[in-house]
Amino acid sequence: MTKDDMERAFQALSETLNHEGHQADIVIAGGAWMALVLGSREVTKDIDAYLSAPTEPIQQAVLRVASELGLPQDWLNDGIKDFFYGTPPQNLWREYPALRVYAVAADYMLAMKVFAARNDDREDTKALLQSLSITTVTEALDIVERYIPASLLTPKHRYFAESCLE
Repeated sequence: MTKDDMERAFQALSETLNHEGHQADIVIAGGAWMALVLGSREVTKDIDAYLSAPTEPIQQAVLRVASELGLPQDWLNDGIKDFFYGTPPQNLWREYPALRVYAVAADYMLAMKVFAARNDDREDTKALLQSLSITTVTEALDIVERYIPASLLTPKHRYFAESCLE
């Protein structure tokens, strides 16, 4: 999905929710965050989001929008909720008539990327480190430890942060 695709999908989701008498809040993270908030990439395969309760009306509206716009049924998915530790700091990114889209804070996004420590996240992590003016592993890991329990961090996370700063 391009930035335009994502914004079009959010608008359609808002219209669908509004038509059905619902309001929703979502919190975006992942590749969509990198494209829409940081502007460091042009596309993402889907939008990772935390959905406000009740989620059922949102999920049904997502399926209708997928059909209407020819998107995959999981264009907006809530799998990211398993990776949130506590309530992430967030800011309102965009407001539509029946949908508010929040974005996690940049430092929280960095913590998520470093904790995931996936090769696929390397470029995103480098972009976040640059955006946050982080130049040392200690600075990076201090941010990660604000949000992720230190007991869950392993040498793999340190190595990943180091490799992204080289």
